[in-house]
Amino acid sequence: MHRQALLLLAISAFSSCDIVDSPKGELATPTPPPGNTVTRNVLLEDCTGFRCNNCPDAAVRAMQLKSIYGDRLVVVGVHMTTTFAQPVEPLDDNWYDTDFRTEAGNAYETTFGIDALPKGMVNRKVIDGTRAISRYTWASAVAGMIDQEAAVDLKIRDLNYDGAANTISGTVTGVVRQPLSTAHNITLYITEDHVIDWQLNNQANPPDVPDYEHRHVLRGALNSPWGQPFLAAGPAVGDTVELAFSFGMPTNVLVPSNCALVAYVYSTEGADQYEVKQVVEEALVP
Repeated sequence: MHRQALLLLAISAFSSCDIVDSPKGELATPTPPPGNTVTRNVLLEDCTGFRCNNCPDAAVRAMQLKSIYGDRLVVVGVHMTTTFAQPVEPLDDNWYDTDFRTEAGNAYETTFGIDALPKGMVNRKVIDGTRAISRYTWASAVAGMIDQEAAVDLKIRDLNYDGAANTISGTVTGVVRQPLSTAHNITLYITEDHVIDWQLNNQANPPDVPDYEHRHVLRGALNSPWGQPFLAAGPAVGDTVELAFSFGMPTNVLVPSNCALVAYVYSTEGADQYEVKQVVEEALVP
C-alpha cells in the first residue's frame, strides 16, 4: 500500500517541481583569462531530493557543466524539503528508507525560501531577485561568474583522513586578492560521491529507480551550516589567513574514499550577504 501512496504523492507533487518549456540550449565553453590571474571558482548547490521526479534532469545538467569546467566548478547535491528528501515509512523495507536530509540542508531550505525542487544556487548570488534559480539558467549563471578575478585565493593544504580515528584534518589558507568591505565566514562541507539508492525519475520506466547513482551528496557541514569567521571586514590586499581544522567524519558517510572536502568563503553581511567569493574542493583520499 505504501508504494501506491508514494506514487500518488509523486503525481500530486509533480506540479511543485520546476518545469520550464524551453531549456537552455548549447552550454558555454569557458575561456580562462591569461597570465597569473586567480579566477573565481563557482559553487553550484543542486537543491534536490530522491523523491523529486524532475531532480534527475537537474543532476544531468549539473554534471554536464562539471564536464566543461572541471575543478573550477564545485557541485554539491543538497537534499532538502520534507516532501522530497525524507524517508518513507515503514522503514527498513528497502523502499526509500534513507534520510538524505542534513542540518545544513534544512537551514538553507528555510533561510533561502526553497519550497519547490529542483532549484539551484550558483555562488548563492541573487539573480533576478532570487538565489534559488531554475536548472535551465544554471549554465548562463555559471558562465557569467567563472572567469571573474577571485577576491580570495583559497587553498586546502595537508588534508588527511585518519581511518582509525575516523577524523578529517588539514589547513585552509586564504590570500586576499581584492578589497573586501564586509566580514567573511568559511564553511567546510563533506560530500560523498557514488551513493546508490532509490530515486524517483519521470524519465525512467518504471519511475522508481532502485539503483540510482547520487553524485556529490552533502553529508554535513563540519563547522556548522554557516561556518566560522575567516576574514574580518576591510583586510588589506595580500593579507593571508590560515585555519587549521580537525573534525569527526559525519556518521551518515558510507564510503570515506568516495568523499571530498569542500571549503568556501562567503560574505556575512551587506548587499552581497551569503554570496560565495571562492570555493575549492579536494578528494579526501587521493
